[in-house]
Amino acid sequence: MIVHALEVQNFRSYERGLFEVGEKGVAWVGPNAVGKTTLLEAIYKAALLRGFGRDEEMIREGATFYRTRLRLSEGVVEISYERGKGTRVRWNEETILPLARWIGKIPVVVLRPADQAWIEGSAAVRRKWVDRLLCQVSPAYLSALTQYEKALMQRNALLSVSEPSLSQLEAWENLLIQLGTFIQQARLRGAERLLLLIQKFYAELGDESIDLKYKISVSPTPEAWRQAWQQLRRRELNLGRTLIGPHLEDFVVCLEGREARAYASEGQKKSLLISLKWAEVEYLRSMSPSSPLLLLDDMGEKLDESRLAALGKLSHLAAQIFVTDTDQRRVRKIFPDLSVVELNRKK
Repeated sequence: MIVHALEVQNFRSYERGLFEVGEKGVAWVGPNAVGKTTLLEAIYKAALLRGFGRDEEMIREGATFYRTRLRLSEGVVEISYERGKGTRVRWNEETILPLARWIGKIPVVVLRPADQAWIEGSAAVRRKWVDRLLCQVSPAYLSALTQYEKALMQRNALLSVSEPSLSQLEAWENLLIQLGTFIQQARLRGAERLLLLIQKFYAELGDESIDLKYKISVSPTPEAWRQAWQQLRRRELNLGRTLIGPHLEDFVVCLEGREARAYASEGQKKSLLISLKWAEVEYLRSMSPSSPLLLLDDMGEKLDESRLAALGKLSHLAAQIFVTDTDQRRVRKIFPDLSVVELNRKK
């Protein structure tokens, strides 16, 4: 899936825009607030059906819809969103339903300054990262995750009712056990594989030992779940919510045996992020039919030369690379194969 062109309509600051893309990718260069990141978001939306914000935020002021189209090596995909009607996907003029069928068709990895929250932020940030990665390579995982979230809402609704039916609770619990243990086991396998890749790439940037652990709330077996619920049921009824399961679990990164969130320096955190993205690219290359697109947003002012050089090496593993920066000379030094497009004003 090589991108040849990107077209946007009513997408954030763009009323209309058409952008050609070189075989290796493109670097969009220009001052702040000219819409560079918006173009990365349009590609990300076309790949994963989500942007960097809410859909309503992506509609240009005064409009009622937005549209993003990618002309690819294998066809044309069009993603549109309209208020009151939601998202629609068309691939070579055919409507894709359900939308989940599209996830994974264009593997993608993104690195943004805000991604440091993966280290410093809440467990929810890291869960979403792993879930989005696994959903790109496993339709079964995406299906299980979607069903789990719906079943969880039903069980929580029952728990909030005074004296809920035990048989109804157990019915939702049986489904949650089936789906939850599947998700846990997939995450454990994914974390194990990612750890090996992260360790390999971090060794090029730092000397510290690194570890990635999936911190589970309950062992991934039906027996463990049922035993935990026997002990927690009264507390769950009082609180009105489910207290075990993958919706509460975390991925902990350690340097030299200590949590990176609390002890890593700023430089170590940046090295961790680059190693993480390197691992994501390799993971998708090994698990998907095609190499992923790599989106790098505003990296030049955040990283020193050695880490920028590491990103340059990483770019050779991707199908294409899309970069935004304010400094054209820096881009040409790190990514000499990319075509450079200057953006000077909002479209």
